[in-house]
Formats: sequence, structure tokens, C-alpha cells
Amino acid sequence: MLPLLAFVPALTAAAPAPAVRPAWINVLPAQPGRVYGLGVAPLGVEAAAVRQASDNARADVIARLRANVKADTQITTTTQESRTAGGPATGSRTQSTQVGTEVQARAADLPGLVVEETFLDRPGGTGYALAYLDLAIAQRELRARLDARKDELAAKPAEQGVRAMLVEAQALKKAHADLVQLDDLAGLLGGGGGDPALRAEVLRTRLETERRMVAARAALTFGLAPSPGIDLDPEVKGVVRNAVLKEGMGWSDRDPLFSITLSVRSANSGVTVGRRAWWDYQRTPDFIVAQGSMTLTLVDRAGQEYESLAIVAKGVGVNEFQADSLLLADYRAKLGKAVAAWLADLAKW
Repeated sequence: MLPLLAFVPALTAAAPAPAVRPAWINVLPAQPGRVYGLGVAPLGVEAAAVRQASDNARADVIARLRANVKADTQITTTTQESRTAGGPATGSRTQSTQVGTEVQARAADLPGLVVEETFLDRPGGTGYALAYLDLAIAQRELRARLDARKDELAAKPAEQGVRAMLVEAQALKKAHADLVQLDDLAGLLGGGGGDPALRAEVLRTRLETERRMVAARAALTFGLAPSPGIDLDPEVKGVVRNAVLKEGMGWSDRDPLFSITLSVRSANSGVTVGRRAWWDYQRTPDFIVAQGSMTLTLVDRAGQEYESLAIVAKGVGVNEFQADSLLLADYRAKLGKAVAAWLADLAKW
């Protein structure tokens, strides 16, 4: 007789049920106060696929918001040349800033943007992620940032004088950069149905900060101080002046906050800083090289020296005229960079 166990059928492990594809892969959810996005990634390493799909889902939310932003704003600030009776011109500046609606906000900068769910379709070799933006959370955090920035802008400086002006100009520049980002983010929220009053308030604060920034930088006036033994050529003076005005700073021929003194490499005394007075030539069979050197020193009203900078310029041409022209172009470019570097470093003193 066969054992009783021989008649019991063998037990086999049940196959796992296939995962059910969530509905949001085909149709995104619709919920008031939220903007959804879908991310997809190829399924290689599963952890990497989840990360990539999540990043793509957040980017999809940003893209959907950006597609709904319609408005475009142009901000133009102009300061005309002014002249007192019988006095010298103080310079002019024109600044134009385009505020594009195709905002450059990154997903990491937008509060309230989260990944809600992920799904791995192993048979299909694809990873999916569902992200959404909570408009209420995003608006609350952006408004908190705006209020904090407005409090900083309303604070009175702790000191007076030239250094206080430098610190204020630097603080306004930093605040303006933050408000540009806030304006971008608030514009995105407006594209998703957020409160338009937030964007309007951010834009008003940004415009006011830009006006203050332009005024603060214009109050930082520069001028050329008499250099012992040097008769400044008008062309050289114009290069220095234009470099300062290009950076949005003020220019004054009388009593500026900062004076720039200039010296040249020359064995002659009483040299005129003009054409061919501060450079020399090297000749080869095919080319002429014009090269020269100037040193500029920045000093404030109190006599504090901030920085000295040597500028070596060179121009290579087939004749002296071409070499001279290229040398002066090289000098102008390097002088502009030198002035920009000065202005960026002044607030650190």
C-alpha cells in the first residue's frame, strides 16, 4: 500500500501579483490649490530611475507653470547729464533691464514642490514619478521671504560716511538679486492660479530697490586727481570716465568721493599722457608691436588708498596706426575690467 502522503498534491509558491499601474500615469490628478507634473525615466538602476523620474516630475511642474505665464515687464531707469551754472557735467547713465516671463527659477528654489508618489514598471522598463506644487505653502514662504527682505531694506545704517555708502550699495545689490528671484517665483505661482497680489507686491519692492540701488551707486562719485608731472590727455580721461559710468557710478570733476591718480612708465619727467607718450614699439620683419603701461591708484576723500593697479596693454599690427589702435582698444578693455573689480571690492574694506 502506498503511503498516505503520496496522494497529497505538491504545494507550489504563488506568483506575485503584477503591480497595478496608477491612474496618474495616464491622467494627472486635478485638485484645487495644486499643480501636478509627471516625470519619466528609463529603468536601469532602480534607485537612479526613481531620482531621475522625480527630478523630471518637478521640472514638469515648473514647465506647466511657465507655459501659463503671459505678461512681460520692461524696466528702464535713466539719469540724464546734469550741470550746475558754470560747472562741469556730472555724467549720465542709462540702465535697462528686461524682466522676462520665461522665468529661470529652478525646482529647488520653489517651496511647496514635492514628489507625492513613484512607480516602477519593471516589465515596461520605465520609472514614473508624480510631483505637485502646493500653492498655499509656496505663497506663504515667498511672502515670508519678501517681508524679511523689506525689513532689511527699511533698516537704518549703523554708520555714516563713505564706508556706509559702500555698504548700502552692496546691500541693495544683494537685495535686488534676491527680489529678481522672488519675482520669477511669484510669476510662476501666478501662472498656476496663485494670488496676483503677491507678484504685484514683489514687483513694487523690486522696482523701488532698483531705484535706490541706482541712486546709491550714482552717489559714489569718481574723478581723476591731478597726477604730479603728468598732463592728462582728454582721450585718456574719457576712457576712465566712461569705464566708471558704464558701471553705473557717478562722475564728478569737482570733489568726488574717490579720486583716481594715474602714473605712466616713462623715463621722462613732465610727460603728456596722450598718443604715443606712454608706449613704445618693437619691430619685426612682418609686424609692429606697440606696448605700454599705466598705474592707477584709488583714494577716497579721507586720503585712504584702496588699491593700485598696473595695466599693461599691447597692440600688434602691420603698421604703427593699426598697432596704436589695437593697443588703445586693449587698454580700454582692461581699464573697464579694473574699474569693475574696484567697485566690486570696495564694500569689503
